[in-house]
Amino acid sequence: MVFTEIEKEAFSWLPLGLNTLCDFTKQNAIVRPEGFAYHQILWVRKGVGTYRVGNESFLLSEGEGVFMRAHVSHSYDGEDFYTAWCTFSMSEAFFDGIGIGDYLRFRIPPELNTETEHLIKLANGKSDIITRSTAGYAYVTELLSSVLSQKEKLSDKIYRILEQGYSKPLSLLDISEKFGMDRFSLCHIYKQERHSTIMDDLNRIRINKAKQLLKYNIASVNEIGQMCGFESSSYFCKRFRETIGCTPTEYRNKYL
Repeated sequence: MVFTEIEKEAFSWLPLGLNTLCDFTKQNAIVRPEGFAYHQILWVRKGVGTYRVGNESFLLSEGEGVFMRAHVSHSYDGEDFYTAWCTFSMSEAFFDGIGIGDYLRFRIPPELNTETEHLIKLANGKSDIITRSTAGYAYVTELLSSVLSQKEKLSDKIYRILEQGYSKPLSLLDISEKFGMDRFSLCHIYKQERHSTIMDDLNRIRINKAKQLLKYNIASVNEIGQMCGFESSSYFCKRFRETIGCTPTEYRNKYL
């Protein structure tokens, strides 16, 4: 379901103008050098996408999202990548007051998808723009309040290490020593919180980075494998084929 506001003339005086709302869609690649005209909350319903803000790049997978202020340069894309989103107008002072910068990554609260469906039904029903603004304001503020109160999980800290260190050799021993834990406990907690293993996520991060480089970088396949932390070209090609279903060279040729 999708909602798009037509009556935007009242956005200048409403506390929140609900611009668009979508609960599930296959995501096209988006490039916005000048940012978007409205604030945006986007979260992943299925698959994995790459999100870029300025010089920073990170993966978003199912159950993760990002809040982005209006007019902040960003882009995102992914294959078999499904998202939900909300775009809206709102005073910048609100985000300054609660301490949110240009963007904020988060894990989605369990009730978000259901609340989004309810808001879309209200917005598409017999409601006026003031009712939509009131409901939208409660929806956005409650979501951001919930996100800001989230305590960072151990798995999120580990995942950040994977994102930052994917290009270097990383072992479970290296990671467990950073947290003063044994490998078994570390892996158990990670699997419990993210429903995936540490090494599976590390492989997925490396493969997604390799896909970007194969499309946009002229380096050889062997060099790209090394840049993404694979110990040998043959191992890189093997893992790439297992994950994507084709060799790195075949993948690159699709984009030439």
